Amino acid sequence: MKADAFWRVVRTYPDVRRLWLGETTAAFGSYFFRIALMWYVYVRTGSGTAIGLVVVVGFLPEVVLAPWFGVLADRLNRRRMMVASNAASAMVAGLLASAVALHVASLSVIASGMLLMGAASAFYDPARSGLFPDIVQRQDLLTAHALFHTSRQAARLVGSSLAGVIVALAGAVPTMAADVVTFLVSALWVAHISYQHGRSPAGPGQPSPSAVASARAAWEWMRRRPVILAMSGIGMVSNIALGPSNVLPPMLIRHTFHAGSAALGVFDAAIGLGIMAGGIVIGMITINRMGLSMAAALGIETLGLLAVALSPSPLGADVGNLLLGIGLVAANAPGGAMMQTIVPSELLGRVSSFSTVLNGFAIPITYGGVGALGDAIGAQGSYGLAAGLMAACLAAALLVPGIRSFRLTEAGRDAVSESNPSSEAKSL
Repeated sequence: MKADAFWRVVRTYPDVRRLWLGETTAAFGSYFFRIALMWYVYVRTGSGTAIGLVVVVGFLPEVVLAPWFGVLADRLNRRRMMVASNAASAMVAGLLASAVALHVASLSVIASGMLLMGAASAFYDPARSGLFPDIVQRQDLLTAHALFHTSRQAARLVGSSLAGVIVALAGAVPTMAADVVTFLVSALWVAHISYQHGRSPAGPGQPSPSAVASARAAWEWMRRRPVILAMSGIGMVSNIALGPSNVLPPMLIRHTFHAGSAALGVFDAAIGLGIMAGGIVIGMITINRMGLSMAAALGIETLGLLAVALSPSPLGADVGNLLLGIGLVAANAPGGAMMQTIVPSELLGRVSSFSTVLNGFAIPITYGGVGALGDAIGAQGSYGLAAGLMAACLAAALLVPGIRSFRLTEAGRDAVSESNPSSEAKSL
């Protein structure tokens, strides 16, 4: 056990510290915004389908734009891309808060705003994925991932709890407006990262390939690594299974348990508390067999979803959401470290964007369907179906040899490749 592991990473890597402060600040405001917007939409429409629509449009840009933004992340200055994304998110959050304040926030206006925020996020994520392993050494990747997950969910714990109370006392507008400030603060922290990106997919002195050729080269590299594809497939199905937890909490709290926005804040905070607790443990221990660790975490997620589905009260559902949070960080931190260990830095922007597409292409359809499913069979019935899907992810993780046998001490970047060792990233 390494009780000071988080502090050591923050102290040792100044750029990690700046990124950590920026993202934690942005996460705090984003959970304020999310609780306020979801509650506003459900109170105004009374429809799980409407919430699903709002969530769906926020994911669409990841599916459509991620590959092209991944190409940009491998060509441009990743830090500047992240700053621009934060600034754009702040502007859109301000426009949506203003629309609610002026009583012109129709469902189409909210959906349009979420589409723009999704585009800003899709611009940020591949740049961040490519930058991250270049500002922290490989042996500290897992601890750094756990730190970010833990801090983000500490922000969720506080932000969601306070947001539910503030929405009840002051309404949605001031709660949503906080997101503007936190995104701007995050942009300032990220702007002070000293990392400079100067690589080109073509190499020094050579013309850059077209965006299509660059994206195709990364896809070919990825396609020849079955373990990467398997991890992306598991991510896709698990994201589908998480649909109810992202769309149906207002229905679960208000319709099933007949409680108010404060109870919604507590329910949402429970998953944040779980992720925070799980992240602390992950950061303090040394995990070599990351694949088995990820599989065990998928089992915990299954139990959490099942607990929500069977709970007769909000308290039992909170416990289930707590377990779900523990499983989420325990699966995502090793998964992220595995990906960034295997993929060369000059390909990370593009490969991570393709992984995002594979993980998320079913989400727009699924989340819209989850809203309709909730209207048809109820929130708890939907959580029960989700538990079955998560159990299938657990089985897949145990059946794929490259995941089951993955050891950090035996894996380097490009270690999990096919038998042809000449297929280096530089040959693309």
